[in-house]
Amino acid sequence: MNRDWIQRHRLKFAWLLVAVLLAFLALRWGLAQWRELSQWRGLAEQAASLQGGPGVSMERLKQSAEARQVALAEVDTQGQAWQLRGQVADARVLQDWLQALRSEGVQPLQWGLEQDGKALRFDLLVQP
Repeated sequence: MNRDWIQRHRLKFAWLLVAVLLAFLALRWGLAQWRELSQWRGLAEQAASLQGGPGVSMERLKQSAEARQVALAEVDTQGQAWQLRGQVADARVLQDWLQALRSEGVQPLQWGLEQDGKALRFDLLVQP
């Protein structure tokens, strides 16, 4: 009698097993999505906290100058500003470098440019 009852309800048990497995998979997927969302939220909080700091480091500034053939001779920090002195071959090179710095968040405050032989000597005050 017990065996007959199982035979009659075999299809219901199979559907119940499929439903339990689907529920398990849905729960597992939901937990994975929740963990991923938590990680993105944590990254967003870290990024928001980084925005308060300086936009460009001194090392990044020197690398940027070197990549654009800007010879930095002297870099002094004056409180929140940086005093940069150096040479360039052409005024256009300096202008392109300044535009690249602006796109990275550096704000030029003062600048000067004078002829020094075949090169141009510049004096630049920026705020990172």
